[in-house]
Amino acid sequence: MTIKTRLLVISLFFGLLPIVIMVVAGNQAGLNTNREFQNTMAIALMVTVLVGLLLPGLIRYWFFSNQIQKMKEFCQQVKTGRYDVLLSVPAERNTEDNENELVDLMRDMNWMVHRIKVHESELKQVVSDLEQSQAEIQLQKKELEAVNAAQLIVQHQLQGRTLALTEAVAKVRNLLDNAGQGFLSFGEDLKVAGEYSAECVVIFNQEIQAEPVPALLYPDDKGQQVFLEALFKKIFQEENVFLRDNYFSLLPDELQFADNYIQITYKLINHPVEPERKEILLVLTDITQQRDMEKKIQEEKNVLSMVVRAVTHYQEFNKAMQEYEVFCRQELPELLAGQESAVHKINTVFRAVHTWKGTLGQLGMCRVAAGLHELESDLAKLRDKAAAGIEQQELVACFTAYPPEVLYSWLEQELTQLRRILGDQFFLQDETIVIESCKLRQLEDKVQRLLSPGQARILIAELQRLRYKPFADLLGMFPEYIANVALNQGKEIKPLVISGTKTLVDPVKYHDFTKSLVHVFRNAVAHGLETPDERLAAGKEIAGYIRCDLQEAGANLVVTIADDGRGIDETIIRQLAVTKGICTETAACSLTDAEVVQLIFGDGFSSVATAGELSGRGVGLSAVKYEIEKLGGSIEVLTEVGKGTQFIFSLPLSADEHKDWFDVSRFGGQVMQQARTLLNGEFGIQVREIHQEEASSGIVSMHDISTFIDVKGAFLGRLMISANEELVKQLARYYLQDLAADGYEGIWLESAFSEFFNTAVGNSLLQLPDWQQAIDIGTPVTIWAEGATAKYREAVIYSWKLLTALGEMQLSLIAFMVKGGEENGAGVSC
Repeated sequence: MTIKTRLLVISLFFGLLPIVIMVVAGNQAGLNTNREFQNTMAIALMVTVLVGLLLPGLIRYWFFSNQIQKMKEFCQQVKTGRYDVLLSVPAERNTEDNENELVDLMRDMNWMVHRIKVHESELKQVVSDLEQSQAEIQLQKKELEAVNAAQLIVQHQLQGRTLALTEAVAKVRNLLDNAGQGFLSFGEDLKVAGEYSAECVVIFNQEIQAEPVPALLYPDDKGQQVFLEALFKKIFQEENVFLRDNYFSLLPDELQFADNYIQITYKLINHPVEPERKEILLVLTDITQQRDMEKKIQEEKNVLSMVVRAVTHYQEFNKAMQEYEVFCRQELPELLAGQESAVHKINTVFRAVHTWKGTLGQLGMCRVAAGLHELESDLAKLRDKAAAGIEQQELVACFTAYPPEVLYSWLEQELTQLRRILGDQFFLQDETIVIESCKLRQLEDKVQRLLSPGQARILIAELQRLRYKPFADLLGMFPEYIANVALNQGKEIKPLVISGTKTLVDPVKYHDFTKSLVHVFRNAVAHGLETPDERLAAGKEIAGYIRCDLQEAGANLVVTIADDGRGIDETIIRQLAVTKGICTETAACSLTDAEVVQLIFGDGFSSVATAGELSGRGVGLSAVKYEIEKLGGSIEVLTEVGKGTQFIFSLPLSADEHKDWFDVSRFGGQVMQQARTLLNGEFGIQVREIHQEEASSGIVSMHDISTFIDVKGAFLGRLMISANEELVKQLARYYLQDLAADGYEGIWLESAFSEFFNTAVGNSLLQLPDWQQAIDIGTPVTIWAEGATAKYREAVIYSWKLLTALGEMQLSLIAFMVKGGEENGAGVSC
């Protein structure tokens, strides 16, 4: 209902209400019949209706005027979304209680439109943000979908690679399990990690997970376990790669489990999950077949070594063979049948067997030496029991297994081998070697082919010495030669005398040089010796002499050829040199007499004007110089006019003709002497005694602290010095004077002991200058390993003990063996 209608209704209601009341009242008063009253009521009704019809318009106009229309138009514009319109508000100034509600409404409408406009802007911004967010969400959704798709691809690839890696790991494990090698690793706890190859189970005959590695390698040797624990600890702690490799070198590289030989290789690796942690990888290789093959080869080598020694030391060999036969067939049975006590017999037989083992071992009879070694071991057990008493029956029981016939059969087997190689005629005469030249060459070839280079060099040198001759024999033709030359020259000469050493040399090597000496001897007769008349005039004997003297001087053979002739006039040589254009006159005058004499060895130099049958070409002495320089030798000429001339030739001898082999005992003894000097002189430690123990094999015992130095060259092995802690602390007090004794840590003691040992070894080499170039000393490495032992399966161990007031110091010199038994060879087996 519109406002106008509502106002009309209100106006009519309130306009008609009084008339109705008056009519009702008039009727009650009886006026309803009065015409005037009725007319009045009719007029009033008409006026009321008229006013009711006009009054809404008047009220509307008076109160609302045109505001409602404006408000309607305003609202229509707002409905269309125009929020920038403004409703004109009448400028009325009323109090707040008399405010025109319509004006107030118009103001409120303007405020509402303003707020709507503000909220529309905010809403648009929100909508814009929402739309942007929605776009970003859509973009992120697409990116996420792309990432999900890529992740699915990666997941698929990862699954494929995981499958491939699993297959690869399975293949690698299968390969390792069937590679015939054991692979295991362990960390600083020295316990086997969870993964290891199947071959390890075969080698150790058990599952080895979490087992201590030292106990696996040496299950019954606590001392060696302590040694390995100390070494592994050092390897994990050491950051210096060079020193760490030195510690690795002390580890055993070959062990024997039951009847199997296992080679061990060590490698420091990173932990697969935690790379900062280190592990040691062990690669175990069963080399039993290789060792069996080497054993067979070694037996062949032993035979060759015996053959060479039989040929090169025939007299000693033949004598030992005969005496051993007497021992087996006569002396031993008589001794066993004697009336002496069992203890006396055991000691006597033990000494004899030990002596024969060494004698026949030196001659290369390894089969006999091995058999005697077994007998010696059984006799040693009987000798140990002798203190508690022993019966004759036990000694008889021992030789039941080793009757004299068995002992001699070992020798017969060796002789059979010799006859097979050298022929039956080898033993035809007691003092004469009968061997065909072709067999000797075949033997040299076989030695060269089968033996190691070091061992072959020694044995071939021995064989070649069979063909050596005294150097004087190479000059045997010259006495007759110079006598003929003197006869042709009309000169008198005494017989040539060749005196001096009987040095044996290779005739092939020195053949060309000795042949060239014909020029020296010829010149001595033709130019050096005077005619009989000239000699008489000079107050000399009519017969001149030429002598030849041979002497060894270190590694050289000195050959001196001298005459008592006219000598060489340096003035004439200078003139000839200028005449022949060899040098200028100024240069000739500047030369010393010794330099002038050397001109006679130049090509084309000759003092004879016309070439004859014997001389004059100027090539004789130059040929001598060429040959001696080819040998690496030198020439010196001493001459005096009227007295004679000496030609002194210095010839280097072959290494096998003069070289002394490295003496291990001498070297070790020198180290201990230097240690004694250092202890007494610099450290104030009185040394009571030094003694060398008998050479042994197998085990090296250690004190609290031990230092190792590897040696290469003429001697291949290892030096170890070991001492107790108190003695080493005294050394440290000298080297580390700025530290209090209580402040010495293990590393300081190790450094002090290493320095002491290094100094002693260095001083030893200064006392043995010939060996300084022959051996190479490594870097010392030191470990703490109280009660430890080191085992060397194929090595000879020489030991010395030095006793002081502070304790004992022990030196062990370990000579390694090559695979196959050559001492000082390469390849360590512990």
